[in-house]
Amino acid sequence: MKNQLSTLPYRKRGLLLIATIFLLFAYFLGQKNTSSDPLNLRPEVGTRGIGLGGAFISGADDATSPLWNPAGLAALQRGNLIYDLSQGAVSLAYPIKSIGTFGINFLDLNRGDRFLIDHVANPIGSFELGNNQALLSYARKFGPLQLGASTGYSRAPYYGSLWAQNYDVGVLTAPNDHFAIGIRLRDISGVTIRHRNGQVLQTFDQQLALGAVLKPHPIIRWHNRLDITSPSLGTSLEIGSETIAARVGSTFAFSDKAPSQSWSLGFSLNQLGKQLHYTYLNQENLEHRHLVSIGMSFGGTQPTSQKSDVVALSAPQAPIAESTTETQQPKPRIESTQQEPNAPPAYTSQAPISKSATETATIEQPNSTYKAVQIAKQYDIDVALILAIIHAESNFNPIAVSKNGAGGLMQMMPETAGELGLTVPKYQDKRKPKLDSHIDERFDPHKNLHAGLTYFKMLLEKYRGNLTLALGAYNVGPGKVKVAGPLISSGKKYANRVLSRSQHYRDNSAQMETDLKRLEALLK
Repeated sequence: MKNQLSTLPYRKRGLLLIATIFLLFAYFLGQKNTSSDPLNLRPEVGTRGIGLGGAFISGADDATSPLWNPAGLAALQRGNLIYDLSQGAVSLAYPIKSIGTFGINFLDLNRGDRFLIDHVANPIGSFELGNNQALLSYARKFGPLQLGASTGYSRAPYYGSLWAQNYDVGVLTAPNDHFAIGIRLRDISGVTIRHRNGQVLQTFDQQLALGAVLKPHPIIRWHNRLDITSPSLGTSLEIGSETIAARVGSTFAFSDKAPSQSWSLGFSLNQLGKQLHYTYLNQENLEHRHLVSIGMSFGGTQPTSQKSDVVALSAPQAPIAESTTETQQPKPRIESTQQEPNAPPAYTSQAPISKSATETATIEQPNSTYKAVQIAKQYDIDVALILAIIHAESNFNPIAVSKNGAGGLMQMMPETAGELGLTVPKYQDKRKPKLDSHIDERFDPHKNLHAGLTYFKMLLEKYRGNLTLALGAYNVGPGKVKVAGPLISSGKKYANRVLSRSQHYRDNSAQMETDLKRLEALLK
């Protein structure tokens, strides 16, 4: 259920107010008189953030978050490693359950400050020389708030430069699914970097910035940033999903030191935990304008409901007409081991589906103490649909193995499970796997369920929220299902079976309770 700002508990709104007052107080307390000298600000690093016109303060959600707003680390559900090829920056972050998320950043690691070689034929380059930095960051969620802090050392691009410590803090909150705001305060007390002989080489002044993200549509995000210290405005329009997104941004600076206006465009790809970010930065004082970074997620499986941009997930799905012929298809990535289940009369492959995956608000809900119900909320998938998929795939057998080597509750193929972070040995014969969950994690019911749901959410996103196509692709493999359809015969049959079974659960609470208990026993 979406929480509107006006309905947040007073205690949570009080936390946001306190955090805001703290940042503003720290800002004004550390203010220095810089009217006679131009401001010196720590350079911004990160292909994705720069591509958003610097408006990444309220949208920060990856390992580079501390470079923009350390509070963004709290959004991570998995480990994340990003290497910025063009700026020599390595960012690593990992969430530790119930403790928080830790991150480290090392900046400007490239020799000569160019990617691999400094050559005219190399289009990838950095616009900032020197300025080595090392940051240690921590962030955690407190109710609706994400709070984060960073501390580290900066060095000037001169031989004999000493290191100077710096401190950053940030806060971020999303009152609802359509709006997020953030505040970042960098170099709280200012930073002065000196030479060994005591000479001042470089200074970084305190920097306060505000950010906001508006999401008028699940695939449209409007990022904005207002820099108060050095008056400037950054804005960017991003269109797409987590899998692929394109963006165009612009920065307007109101100081004599920086260009008055610059623009950028780029894209991001994210497939099975592998990321690629590209930005072209059109700024007059830059020689190398192409920025590229690569990344990967690791450890555990990521609930994608918090960041998913699935379109029309709640739209009712029309019944699928059965084909009169069915051709044999190559093995899918994830398979079912069970044939047509022996279901009650209300459960038929031709039954029309009148309710969607998430349309359960008016239906009697199962006991929320069940782990499966909690997991369903975590992934924003109807628990009846989850039970129906498991029923069709393995009939709640955690060590089920298909004739093609798919295994476990959600029938994961070895290659797919490995890509989703599960430990799976390399088998000479996939049809004869080790059923020990310590050796092959597909046979750990909890890990198998999370991996299967993560993959299913990816398919929902790929097929723009079309539940029928996503189910068909889950069965026969996405390589055989186009985004616009249609489904092949076996995919249609499987989708009808799952949708009908999920409807049967909604109509028969006793059956749902029985299968919830079966799954609960496995997850415990």
